[in-house]
Amino acid sequence: MPLSQQARVRLAVVAAIVVLPLLYFHRASLTDEVFIARDILRVYYPLKQYWAERVSQLQFPGWYPYDGMGQPYTGMLISGAFHPANLLYLLLPLGSALKLITLLSYVAALGGTYLFARLWGMRRSAALLSGLTYALSGYLVGISNNLLYLMAASTFPWALWGAERFLRQPSAGRAAATALPLCLVLLGGDPQSFALCNGMLLGLVLLRPSRAEVLRIAPRAGVLIVLGALLSAVQILPVLGILKDAQPTAGTFAQATLFSFHPLRLLELAFGPLFIDPELARAASSPLADELFQSGMGTFWVPSVHLGFPALLLLAGALWTWWRHPLTWKVAGLALLVLALSLALHLPLYGWFYRWVPFWSSFRYPEKLLPYFLFACALGAGAGLESVLREPSLARRLAVAGFGLALVCGLLALGEWQWHVFSDGVVGALWKNGDARTLRLLHGNFLQASLLAAGSLGLMGLLLLQERRLPLRTGALLTLQFVVLYLANEGTYQVTYTDLLEQPSGLVDVVLQRERDAGTVRPRVFSAVNNPLPSRLPPGLELLDVTALGLVSTLAPNTTALWKLESGNSYLPAHSRRLGGLITTFDSFATWMGRLFGLYNVRYISLEARDFARMRGNPDVVVAEDPRVEALLIGNPRVLPRAYLATPVCVADESAARTLLGSRSFQPGQQAILECTPETPRPTEAASGAEGLGQVRFLHYAPESVELEVDARAPAALVLNDAWYSGWSAALDGQATPILPANVLVRGVLVPAGVHRVTFTYHTPGQRLGAFISLGALGLLGLAVLIERRRATRLATPPPHPG
Repeated sequence: MPLSQQARVRLAVVAAIVVLPLLYFHRASLTDEVFIARDILRVYYPLKQYWAERVSQLQFPGWYPYDGMGQPYTGMLISGAFHPANLLYLLLPLGSALKLITLLSYVAALGGTYLFARLWGMRRSAALLSGLTYALSGYLVGISNNLLYLMAASTFPWALWGAERFLRQPSAGRAAATALPLCLVLLGGDPQSFALCNGMLLGLVLLRPSRAEVLRIAPRAGVLIVLGALLSAVQILPVLGILKDAQPTAGTFAQATLFSFHPLRLLELAFGPLFIDPELARAASSPLADELFQSGMGTFWVPSVHLGFPALLLLAGALWTWWRHPLTWKVAGLALLVLALSLALHLPLYGWFYRWVPFWSSFRYPEKLLPYFLFACALGAGAGLESVLREPSLARRLAVAGFGLALVCGLLALGEWQWHVFSDGVVGALWKNGDARTLRLLHGNFLQASLLAAGSLGLMGLLLLQERRLPLRTGALLTLQFVVLYLANEGTYQVTYTDLLEQPSGLVDVVLQRERDAGTVRPRVFSAVNNPLPSRLPPGLELLDVTALGLVSTLAPNTTALWKLESGNSYLPAHSRRLGGLITTFDSFATWMGRLFGLYNVRYISLEARDFARMRGNPDVVVAEDPRVEALLIGNPRVLPRAYLATPVCVADESAARTLLGSRSFQPGQQAILECTPETPRPTEAASGAEGLGQVRFLHYAPESVELEVDARAPAALVLNDAWYSGWSAALDGQATPILPANVLVRGVLVPAGVHRVTFTYHTPGQRLGAFISLGALGLLGLAVLIERRRATRLATPPPHPG
C-alpha cells in the first residue's frame, strides 16, 4: 500500500532527525574511535566501567574506592548511577556504549526541540531548523567531552515539550511525558540543569496571555515539579545524605563563578570559535582564557557557542515580525535572564542568586546555563523561517539585510587582513599581556570566520530572493545552516581510540607489574605530575592521544580506576570534606611526601623529574622513570599498612585532630588520633608502639564491606586507611560499635585485647527510602496512565447494536 504524502513527509523528517547528527559526527560514527577529552577519560570512562562491572555481578555500587581514598558512588551525582542509559554499558563494549550514548544525545536534542517547536505552531521545516540549530550548536558539539551536561542539554527540551502539553490539557500520560525526562535530567547527573528546568516550567506558565490563565494553570506546573522530584528521590536523597561529609564544590563565590561567560564571546554566536586553536581544540590551555576571559581554569568550558549567521538573521526576522506580540518579549526576557546569569562576573544577577536562592550556592560554572539561552535562540530561528514562508516581503527584507551584512563581514575580513583590526585592535587592546603567537592565531581565526560569514550571508540572500519552488528554497536554507554549523564547529569535538584507555603504559604498567600479587586490597597511588605532556609531540600522534597517554601513564586521579588502582588524589566532586580540609591545612607537598602519604597508605607517587631534583630526593626510592613525560615513580618507604593497630589518642573534634596531626608529638603508625564523643570510653594511652599491639588480617575486602581479624595484645585502635563517611557502620564480634574518624580522614574502631572480628559495612544514607519513593511514584503514575487509557478506550468503543 503506497504511503500518503503526509506519511512520506513525516518519514523524511524522522530520517532527518536521526541522520543529520550522525552525518555531522561521521568521523566518530564510522570508526572505532570514541569521543574523548579530559573529562571522559578522568570521569565517565572509569565511572561507567565500574558501574558495569559491579552490576554485571549483580552488585549495585554504593561505594567508589578509586578516588580520594574512597567516596560514595550513588551519592556522587555525576556518577549517573540510576540513569537507564547505563544498561547499554552491560550490552556493548564500554567505548562503543559511550559513543552511542553521545550520538543519541544529539538525536534526542534535535527531536525534542523539533517537537517543542511543532507544538508552538511551526511547520515541519521551521521546526527542523530549530532542532538542527540547537542540536548542532557550538555548545552542544563542544560539550561532547562532558557526558552528563550533554545528556542534560539533550533531555530538557523533551521535559518542556511534555510540560507545555500538560499545561494546555492535563492528563496522566502527559504528566508522565514531562516528569520522566525531567527526572532523567537529574539522573544524568546535572542538578543545576534540573533546577533551571523546573524554573522553566514556571516560565511556561508566565507565557500565558492573561493573569487569570497564569493563576489557573500555575498549580499544574507545581504538580509536575513535585512529580519530577518524587521520581528523582532515589538520587536526591543519597546526595542530600552525604552533603555534610562531602567537600563543597562551590564553597566560595570565586569557586562558583569559574567558567563564567564573557561578553566578548558573544561574537562566537555569529562567527564561531574565534578564541581556540582549531588544531588543538580543547586539548591545550591558553593564557588568553584566564588573562582576558577570566575563566579561572586555563581553558574554556566549551570551545564554541556558535549558532551561525543564517540562524541569527532568521531570529532577527522573527523579532521584527512579532515585536509587538507580548509572547515575544516574555520569551526574550527569559532567554536574556539566563544569559545574564551566565555572565556571572560581569553582571550582579548571579551574585544575587548565589546569596538569596536556596541551594544555588552549591552550583558552579555559569557557562553551564547557556543551553537554555541557545534553545530559545534556536526556536527564534525556526520562528523566523516560519515568518519567511508566510510573508514573501519579509524574505526580501532579510535578503537585503543579508547582502548588507555580507558586505560588512567582507570589510571586516579586509580590515583584519590588512590592519589586524580584530586581533590587535580589539583583543590586543583588551589583553595587555597578549603574546604574539595567540594574536596571530586570532588573526587567522577571525579572517577565516569573516569570509565564511560573508559567503553564507550572500548565499542566504540569494536563496531568500527565490520566491518560486519554496520547498527547494527551504531545503537549501536548511542545508546552508547545516554546512555553516559543520564548518565552524565540527573540529571542536575530539575522538581517540579506545586502545589508549585499555592498554596500561608507562608508570602505571610498572605499578601493575610490581603489585600483580597484591590481592583484593589494591595499592594506593598519588600523582603529583602537573603537566603530563612531553616537551614535543612524538611523530604520528596527535596532541589529544599524547594527553590521554600522559594522564594514564602518570597515575592521574581516577584514571587509575581503569586498572583497579586506588588514588590518594581527589578529582571527583563527592570526595571527603576532611580530605579538602587536610589539603588546605597542609599545603606543603614536602609535608605530604615526608609524613602524610605514608600515614594514609599511599604506596607510590608519580613526580616530575625536575621537581624531584629540586627537592633533592633520595635516588634510592626511585622505582621507575618514564622519559616520554619526564616523570618518576617513587616508592614510599614509610608507607603504613591498609589496616593496623595503634595506641589511641582521643581529641574533641576535627580541628583538634588536624592540630595534633601536624605536631611533632604525634607518632604516625604508633598512635592513632581518634575524635571521641563524650559517650566514647576513654582509652588508656599506652606507649608500647604499634608493633607490640598485635596483628590485623583481612578476611574479606570489597567496596561496601570489609571484614578483618584482629589479634590485639592490649586495648588499641584499629585503623582502616579508607575515607571516613557517616554511611559506614561497624560491628565488633557481631555487636554494633561506633566508627570514629581516625587521623582526621580515615576510619577507626576501638578494640579490646584478644582475638576479634571487625566488619565494616556501607549503606548510602537515604538510598533505600529514595528508591521506595521513586518506585512508588513510578508505579502510581504508571497505574494512572493505564486507567486513563482504559477509560479512553471504553469511551471510544461504540455501544453494541440492540437486537
